[in-house]
Amino acid sequence: MPRAVNELKAWRVAILILATLAITVFCVQRFVIQIFDIPFEVCIFYVPTAMVILFVFLLSMKNGRLL
Repeated sequence: MPRAVNELKAWRVAILILATLAITVFCVQRFVIQIFDIPFEVCIFYVPTAMVILFVFLLSMKNGRLL
């Protein structure tokens, strides 16, 4: 298997982990208890998740594959 395919799979796993973490934090913050301030929550969880999703999308477009 080419290196680019393995790298893309690793990035997909990173998206899955980050998205799961962001959704979990969102639900806990809104429905259970507010642990973090909103700006901290956005900067630590949502911005990195969005950046990784964008990076993987661009990487997959560069390799000619759609996610």
